[in-house]
Amino acid sequence: MGDDRESGSMAAATAILNGDHAHGLIAQHCRQLVELQGPVLANREPEPLRQMDDHLRRLHTTLLQFEPALELPEGLSVKRLAKSQRRLAIASDLDRLRERLDAVFLPQTPEREVRRLKPVLRQLKRERQLAHDHLGEALRSPGHLEQLALLQGWLREPCYAALGQEPLRAWLLEWQADPAPLLLQRGWWVAERREGPASLRELGACIDSHGDRLDNLPLPGTAALRRWRQQLRQGRDLLAELDDLEVLRKAIDEQLRDGIERTVPKLDWLMEQHHLQCWRLWRDLAASLLATPKRQRRPLQRLAEGQERSGVAGRLRAALIQLATRLG
Repeated sequence: MGDDRESGSMAAATAILNGDHAHGLIAQHCRQLVELQGPVLANREPEPLRQMDDHLRRLHTTLLQFEPALELPEGLSVKRLAKSQRRLAIASDLDRLRERLDAVFLPQTPEREVRRLKPVLRQLKRERQLAHDHLGEALRSPGHLEQLALLQGWLREPCYAALGQEPLRAWLLEWQADPAPLLLQRGWWVAERREGPASLRELGACIDSHGDRLDNLPLPGTAALRRWRQQLRQGRDLLAELDDLEVLRKAIDEQLRDGIERTVPKLDWLMEQHHLQCWRLWRDLAASLLATPKRQRRPLQRLAEGQERSGVAGRLRAALIQLATRLG
């Protein structure tokens, strides 16, 4: 069954053009953004906000990834969309911090410490409301609405560059390429806990972008690639957890006159143990990923075997991919 799905996916990639494939991805994200606007502004539950954050991030990645194949309308600004996505991310991050505090730590914290945390909880609530107010202004702003209108107009009458007229499967290798190679990020080499938080945060963003690029493509569903994607998701989640714990601890510490260690020692201990556990899991996973670069090379091998460009150029390109798999 899995082989049948893989064959169907790759057959579709053979038939579809680069531009048409990108058009389908952009249309999907734009449709979801429009549908989620109302629930996000209503602010009744966190899930629509999380979904909108995810779709706007993936739309941003898709536009950057397939930009060489598309003739996008003048006035469309990927940076402007990224600004709206940052507003979404701030509100979503605050939701996640409060959920983690309520679901993981407060149930294990003594009642007397929970009472001492009331000023902290009120401040988190105020910050979340302020973030939602700013988000609402951003989503209703003429600049943001203009960007969506430009995209929707382009979706009705798409225009492609020359590369957009090429078959998708013939260019799968190029569409996988990251602006900055993932395994060269500094965050992989942070060896001490609570050192290099900026590098770890940047690495988490790069893992997200790398995963979104792969998810945008009908790649061969090999076991090696599936394991690679699964481990990357685990790494992204662990890095997000480590960052959330740092941010949450700092927020609590700044709101308590005598600091977190003296005011709520049990909570501080719980957060420290959780941070240590996440760090150990992350370092083990990072070592595994860095030690197995074949996880990335195997998809290249499959692409070389499946090259369908005709003539000398196709054979030369397949040979170069084969060489890359041996030298990489």
